[in-house]
Amino acid sequence: MSNRRARRRQVAHDAAWKQFFALSIMVEHLLHGFAGHIAELLDFATLRDVAGEWVQDGRRRRSDAVWRVDYGDGSDRTLIVMLEFQSTVDRSMARRVLRIVGMAYEKLRRNRQLDPDGQLRVLCFVIYSGGRAWTAPGVADRVGVSANGEVLSLLSQPYVALDARGGVREHLPKRNFVATLLDLTASSSVAEVLDVLRDLGRWLSDEAGDQAEAVCTVYGEWLATCMPRLFLRSRASALVEQWTQGKTEEQSMTALAERMEREAAQWRRRIKRSRQEGMELGLAHERSLLRQQAARKFGDATGDRLARRLADVSDTDRLSEVGALIIDCDTSASFLERI
Repeated sequence: MSNRRARRRQVAHDAAWKQFFALSIMVEHLLHGFAGHIAELLDFATLRDVAGEWVQDGRRRRSDAVWRVDYGDGSDRTLIVMLEFQSTVDRSMARRVLRIVGMAYEKLRRNRQLDPDGQLRVLCFVIYSGGRAWTAPGVADRVGVSANGEVLSLLSQPYVALDARGGVREHLPKRNFVATLLDLTASSSVAEVLDVLRDLGRWLSDEAGDQAEAVCTVYGEWLATCMPRLFLRSRASALVEQWTQGKTEEQSMTALAERMEREAAQWRRRIKRSRQEGMELGLAHERSLLRQQAARKFGDATGDRLARRLADVSDTDRLSEVGALIIDCDTSASFLERI
């Protein structure tokens, strides 16, 4: 794959992840599932997208997402939730996070947007979807939170990485949209993907509320972009179509799972057919070369007789033997006798 094509795929992949976290319910589930007890202290009715007010580090990235939420204890504190979406390991991530937080502090201080106590409380997650484990330095094992909800981050460990392929899958929370996404990322077969989707359909509406339709839509878009072999891009609107037909979330997810199962089977059949066609073309080419070699050494008549005898031969070992006989035999008669 060319670098340009790989880059386009990476941008599309990161954008698909970003779509998830453009929904407030996803950020809420992220904090409930992966940020300790701090979620219990927050007022999610105040959760707002502040990416437009945030700073960049000189590399305008399409994958950044930033949210701000008030504490619900009347303390006038707020928490910034900063998200980075990575499909490759960035070993400079710790320095990058610290640089952005420092720049943000200065900007918010100038604009008088810090908390009343002059603090900037930031919690950074790296959502990683690469093919190998996240090995960049500076990652915290978990979110450290004090009893009163202060984030206990260290300069040496300024972010938490969620890596489905790095072992987090074993401890994923139940009925959680972010956990489900990580579970899908780590799935290694069509059957596993279908199981995750069917389970999601059973509780999606209860958890998503009035954002349920949007949640269905982003799952469909994500599957189309990040699992193209299982879910064809042209069918990305399938979930939305299910909604217009008045089906429930469970029916929608079941329909999607069944569609994926059919399309995966079709894809496997196409691959098998392509391989067979490729093998047949290769054998036909090899038989043609043997005919040409025999004709050059023994004459066209011998070449034609050889072509007729090899017309139905698909054994590559047998074809190799014929090639050796063309070299070893001195006369057409001895050659035809031995084949």
